[in-house]
Amino acid sequence: MSLLKLYPIMSFTLVLLAIVAQCLSQRHPWLLLVAGGLAAVSRSVSEGPRGLSLPRSISLLLTAIALIWSAIVASGDLEQPIPAIGQFVVWLTVIKLYERHTLENEAERLILALLLMVLAALISIDLIFGFLLLVWCALGMVTLMLYQLNYAAERMQRQRSKVLGLPIGVSPNPVFGSGLRRHYRNISIVSIIIVFVSSTAMFLLFPRGLTSGLANASMNSLGRRQVGLGEGVDLLGSTRISLSREQVLTVGLTDDDEEPIQLNQPLRLRAAVLSAYRGDGIWGAEPIGLETIELQDGVNRTLFYTPEDTVKITQDIKLDVASEQVVSMSVPVGITVDADTTLAYRPGSQTMRVAHDADTPMQYVIEVVPEEPLYRSPMSLGVSPGLELVHPYYNPAVYTLATTLLEQAGEPTSPPDDDVRRLEWYRSAAVIFERFLKYGEYEYTLDLTEVGSTPEMSEIDPVERFLIHQKFGHCEYFASAMTGLCHSVQIPTRLVTGYVSNRFDEITQRYIVTKSDAHAWTEVLGPGPGWMVFDPTPPANVPGTREATMGPVDQVIWFWRWLEGQWRFNILGFDSETQNVLAESVLPGLQEDLDSSLETIGGWAHGFRKIIGLGEWLSVLIIVLVASVFMLLIIGYRARSRRLRRILEQANCSEVPGREGRRLAARLAFYVQMLERLRQGGLAKPDWQPPAAFARSLQQVHPEVSSAVAEMTKVYYQLRYGGRVTGGHELEMKAALARLDHALEIIT
Repeated sequence: MSLLKLYPIMSFTLVLLAIVAQCLSQRHPWLLLVAGGLAAVSRSVSEGPRGLSLPRSISLLLTAIALIWSAIVASGDLEQPIPAIGQFVVWLTVIKLYERHTLENEAERLILALLLMVLAALISIDLIFGFLLLVWCALGMVTLMLYQLNYAAERMQRQRSKVLGLPIGVSPNPVFGSGLRRHYRNISIVSIIIVFVSSTAMFLLFPRGLTSGLANASMNSLGRRQVGLGEGVDLLGSTRISLSREQVLTVGLTDDDEEPIQLNQPLRLRAAVLSAYRGDGIWGAEPIGLETIELQDGVNRTLFYTPEDTVKITQDIKLDVASEQVVSMSVPVGITVDADTTLAYRPGSQTMRVAHDADTPMQYVIEVVPEEPLYRSPMSLGVSPGLELVHPYYNPAVYTLATTLLEQAGEPTSPPDDDVRRLEWYRSAAVIFERFLKYGEYEYTLDLTEVGSTPEMSEIDPVERFLIHQKFGHCEYFASAMTGLCHSVQIPTRLVTGYVSNRFDEITQRYIVTKSDAHAWTEVLGPGPGWMVFDPTPPANVPGTREATMGPVDQVIWFWRWLEGQWRFNILGFDSETQNVLAESVLPGLQEDLDSSLETIGGWAHGFRKIIGLGEWLSVLIIVLVASVFMLLIIGYRARSRRLRRILEQANCSEVPGREGRRLAARLAFYVQMLERLRQGGLAKPDWQPPAAFARSLQQVHPEVSSAVAEMTKVYYQLRYGGRVTGGHELEMKAALARLDHALEIIT
């Protein structure tokens, strides 16, 4: 296939790929289906001898409609206009694909494709878009070079057709050979390699980071959403429990010696602790005791102090999708985030969430105390146990069930007065309730279509309905039921939402957490005093105890998720810290050597300033003056180079290289001056006509001008082709130019 026949396919593919990338960046399937489909069939509709193109009036009307629609979309979220602008450019590009094919239209399509990729890059942090961007850039470079070739060929075709008096379609085609294709292929490969190498070097030299601002912009542009983590549970609303295998975060655990840790039990991450029942199946956090914590990027914030010999575990948590709730496996001692933000901290439950209107961090490091029991209570500081519940759950039917279960087990139905015995009774009663739910006649299911399906059932409290009437539901129902049973007999209990995962990646030494790992359980105040974990959900349905083996399809999915994690945190999140780690792994000691060299240079500069007795401001002034002179020299050199290059081009000597070309340009300056003065006098030399033939043609039309032109043309040939290297022609040519000026004044 010839290069000119290849260009339309490459150009169309480039534009179509840009439309697909923009739709994927917005995660807009309908836009991809409609706009992408119309763009895909445009080539077969609008091009070719029987192609149908849009009239200019219809094109302008459709553009106005697209603009109005995009304005309506933008009005929904004025703070995030990029998606609306992207949709407008998508529709404008589709309209251009159906317009009549011209060189100008082709250039507009390519410019719009570039704009689509730029807009998509502003809001997308997905790996698939990264692949599309790399492919698009390589394809764009090749297409751009083909466009230059196509533009020159079409322009020459029009000129030939005009001269020969033939239609453009039957004008002679340019002649190609294998040498041209090989030359073009080599240029394309070398150009792609140069761009890739230079881009990689710039990437490594100038670190950046997947800032929370970019994450929030991406999240806001797609509609702010919770990813299974919210500070509340609504049994009658939409559930966050699902079987989706979409990865939401990864967790790396290290000990005090920074060695990776793999637990001998599933990793349980707490997100929200809920103890207030609002009615109608809604659980929320207590509104009291909320503190605000201001965090700075990279600065560790201590939440409370522990003895120096306290064993700690460090959690390195990287989010794949932004979430407002901060997760942790145990009691948080300190936290470090990757961006300035504000957290709302609840000391009573040791939970945190991002404050409203604050940036959401995509990575944070939390130090925790892996106590047993897992969660320390504020009452461990010496406060008498007997936590008062502010908004406990109470239901007569549930209370009757709770007391019946305790009586059948031989336990008291009310808490003892003694503090120690009371805490022991809390634990014993919780064990009874947990076994009743876990091994009783309750069924785990995500299908809640039959819940409250009759008018009688819909009027019953959701917790009571699950415990007594419709005994099926997911983990939030089981945890709510146990919390309700405990609250009914005055046991301090709270419902906890978070994740449970046992997927440990041996390669990265990190736990992988997906949406299907979302879970709910309970914490009961017990001996210590401390909060103890009770999970009433049947063991087969707890995420951390499910079968973790993966089939071939699962392995491909996990590998893709792993690539996404590497993309977001090692490519998009390539910061100065990662740069230092990479430099140390490749060139050990490089950072220390560089710092030492800079310090030495700084010492030399300081000593030199002291020797010559210059003040700080005078030193700065000298540096500025030297830099200014240096810049002026560079500007002058570049201006001289451009002038010499222009002389060589006008004298048909652009192929002469290096120093010889500069010497020849200085000698042939008179010839360029002659051509410029003839052009100003209305006697411009055609590009296709040789100098000698041009001089002869002037002799027939303007003999008074031709003598000076012929003299200078003769010297031009001697210098350019005759091997004349000696000087002495400057005065002769200056006189010839003067005669030419006089002759031009006469004829004009």
